[in-house]
Amino acid sequence: MDSTAQPSASETRPFLIKLPWWRRFDFRISALLVVTSSIIIAAVGLFAYQSIVATRFGLFEKRLRIIAVTLSETINADALAALPAGTGLENPVLSSLRTRLKHIADAEPDIDSIYILQATDAPGKLRFLLDASKVSRVAQTGELYDATELPFMLQGFERVSVEDRVYGDEFGQTQSAYAPLKTGDGRVFGIVGVDVLSLRLAELRWAVLRLCAGVFGISFVAVLVIALIVRRQVNRPLSRVLEAASAIAAGKLDTRLHAPSRDEFGLLAEQFDTMAGHLRDRERLRETFGLYVSRELAAALMKDGKPPALGGVECVATVIFCDLSHYTRISEAFSAQEVIALINEYLAAMSTIIETHRGCLLDFTGDGIVAGFGLPLPDNDHAHNAVRCAIEMRQRLTQLNGEWEARGLAARWQAVGIDRIEARMGIHTGPLVAGNIGSASRMKYCVMGDTVNIAARLEEMNKDFNSTILLSDQVRVRIPATMTETFADYGIVNIRGRVQAVGAYSV
Repeated sequence: MDSTAQPSASETRPFLIKLPWWRRFDFRISALLVVTSSIIIAAVGLFAYQSIVATRFGLFEKRLRIIAVTLSETINADALAALPAGTGLENPVLSSLRTRLKHIADAEPDIDSIYILQATDAPGKLRFLLDASKVSRVAQTGELYDATELPFMLQGFERVSVEDRVYGDEFGQTQSAYAPLKTGDGRVFGIVGVDVLSLRLAELRWAVLRLCAGVFGISFVAVLVIALIVRRQVNRPLSRVLEAASAIAAGKLDTRLHAPSRDEFGLLAEQFDTMAGHLRDRERLRETFGLYVSRELAAALMKDGKPPALGGVECVATVIFCDLSHYTRISEAFSAQEVIALINEYLAAMSTIIETHRGCLLDFTGDGIVAGFGLPLPDNDHAHNAVRCAIEMRQRLTQLNGEWEARGLAARWQAVGIDRIEARMGIHTGPLVAGNIGSASRMKYCVMGDTVNIAARLEEMNKDFNSTILLSDQVRVRIPATMTETFADYGIVNIRGRVQAVGAYSV
């Protein structure tokens, strides 16, 4: 600001204190940044936690499976099957095998127990042949075990099986893998089981949780620091703008910001200074004009600040450009009078449909049609009506082709290689100017603007995409989602003669 109008920090603070802290923009933008970032970080952290845990547990289960399979393949089931019933651990074969299994369990920190179970005559009842456990209770040889509620264990007699969750029994809370022990002749002698205590699984979860929590904490602190910086960066220029606006409202029209920054606040300050200059000039003009007429009349005449726009009004509407394919080749097969009759029949049918959908026929260009929706009367559903109109126009043209086929007219253009008459349509929604152009003695209602040009270009681009109705993304976002599910998305396309591209969809 000019030095004469720039407020000091002590003057700015009382001015801002008038607003409650929860209504201040700098606080709300900082809170929004913190809350949004925290939600995103938490969601990402939860996803990462679940993904890491799932991956680690997947690897863990695979490792269990490998150990069970390896043991089942290396244990001599034939030697075990040859042992007499009731053999105890004093038998060298069982004693040596138990020592080996205990050594494997001790070498693997995650494994608690390795054991061998045999089936009994009772369904679901198993018998321990031997058990090598580190922490949980050691089962005695010949001890019975009830596996009726353990489907994965029973599946182990048929194939390798890994439990998908933790099970609890008198031996503790464990997750296990099982593999069948087969003799040389293919008979299943029993199963080998490998147990992991749930404590080890919980430790794995807590390790991953601590990692994710640490990342979340660091990220949250970083977001807080960024939020404080953002709040400070927003607070300062807003305070200056508010104080300058207060000075303008108090009649100090020489107030200027002169902000050195080149960001949005710099642009705001530049526009603010321009506005202040215009207000000062207008006030001087009003005061000068007040020398010739009363001040009240001068204020009334200059109330709008500028004369009303002539010729048209600005509005947001939807425009359809429609053109017949191969019209030149079709017209070669008919006389001039026949062409006029054919086109009139087509235009009459299309005009009826356009009017039914609250459209406004703007122009006929030979075989082409220009129609607007949402003008001259406003229509909140103009984009939807335009798309429905285009679809019905295409359907009606299909019916016309059938009628022309029945009347023998189709043979005329089929003779020159055109199977049927089709129309290409381009639809775009956007701002435009609608009004009368011409002279006082002859005028025409029309629409002008970039929206009209884009609709015309989309109609031409149907040739590139082999489509019949091509609409822009500005149309698609204004119609019900259920209607757009079958639309073909051609992505962002360049418009001839225009720098900015648009999204294109076909019906």
